[in-house]
Amino acid sequence: AEDTVERIVAGQVSDLASAVKELIDNSLDAGATTIQIKLVNSGLELIEVSDDGSGILKSSRPLVAMKHATSKIREFDDLYRDTHSGQHLGFRGEALFCLANLSENLIVTTRTEREEVGQRLEYRQDGYCRGGEGGAVAAPRKVGTTVQVVKLFNSLPVRRSDMERRIKAQKARLIKLMQGYALLCLGVRFNLVEVTNNGKNNNNNSSNSGSSSSKTSLQTSERS
Repeated sequence: AEDTVERIVAGQVSDLASAVKELIDNSLDAGATTIQIKLVNSGLELIEVSDDGSGILKSSRPLVAMKHATSKIREFDDLYRDTHSGQHLGFRGEALFCLANLSENLIVTTRTEREEVGQRLEYRQDGYCRGGEGGAVAAPRKVGTTVQVVKLFNSLPVRRSDMERRIKAQKARLIKLMQGYALLCLGVRFNLVEVTNNGKNNNNNSSNSGSSSSKTSLQTSERS
């Protein structure tokens, strides 16, 4: 079936680190200076990337999880121009499409500076917005975008099982990836927050009484 083929060929998202990388690239393309990554149960339950970038235009929101709909490629030479110049990182326009295909649910909350309040949208595995044109609901937030990936690889049981088995190694790879971004992206702050539902409250920053959290911050400043 076509949807099965799409899930198999969504190879750019192969593990926890590659999923987060795609979302970080989108945040950097939006001009973000602060990017926060939150993992619930090491990312097995939820991966959330939030930024203070420019947000997603209203006209683009129904399309963001459709294949190639947000691609920055307009002609063949753009493949080389954008890759070599670093002008665009998420130039293919496939990140959210892949994540929607591979997860139980994809949730995007975004606001631009022209809006007084943001919008929250949920996307099906085929990339269409749940609820159609009326699916967006008002959601208060600052200018920027938050993407939540619920249960990555839920639609591929074998890959999901592999992720669960190797989650510690995948999380270590993610931390190395973030360290690399922190070195290369001057003036951008990266925060990693881990929330574990363990029935204990070991941290004052816990989201609720049944969870504990830890936070790692990485930042570089402009060279003088």
